[in-house]
Amino acid sequence: MILRIGGREVRLFSTITTFGTPMDITIDEIAIESYYPADAESASFFTRGP
Repeated sequence: MILRIGGREVRLFSTITTFGTPMDITIDEIAIESYYPADAESASFFTRGP
């Protein structure tokens, strides 16, 4: 994913983690999507700000 924020491009990639088993209906549909910086420039955006 590429976001343009304040004239900068922030590049991210995502992972999806799914929890649950066929026997446990209470957590059958839980999924967490996490985004991480794809390069050093994008990482610096999150540590230094815009």
